[in-house]
Amino acid sequence: MIKVVETRQIGFEKWAGLYKAYAEFYKVPMTSQQLQTAWNWLDGHETELRGIAALVDGEPRGIVHYRRFLRPLVGEVGIFLDDIFVCPSVRRLGVGKALLKHLEHIAEIQDCTVIRWMTAEHNHDAQNFYDQFGKKTGWLTYDHKMGGGDGGEKK
Repeated sequence: MIKVVETRQIGFEKWAGLYKAYAEFYKVPMTSQQLQTAWNWLDGHETELRGIAALVDGEPRGIVHYRRFLRPLVGEVGIFLDDIFVCPSVRRLGVGKALLKHLEHIAEIQDCTVIRWMTAEHNHDAQNFYDQFGKKTGWLTYDHKMGGGDGGEKK
């Protein structure tokens, strides 16, 4: 059985295990300080970041981090899905679907008009899954690292 709960209900240690596995999948180094910062963001009221977790037979097996964002051009509010991770051992068992359906419910309650996310270009399994829930847009994502180092011109 799959049950979706707020992230804080699973506690720091179980959440951290899932988030570290997510970071390892994308080959992103994760320090204990980064984990603590993200947890504080999730568990506090200083930021918009929120989280939900999927329990499979009572054990956390998936997480989602999300936040609201303003859409000034259309005068609406959306939800940005920052992170979604499902343990490989329970993929294709409905865990990701349960998390996204729960997030859809949250979006409806909060009168949000869109849920937006991105994934790595090479993550074809995720893209095939996401094709069930949304459509790929024509927008490209750019990052500008403060202090340079990204080849962008500093002004």
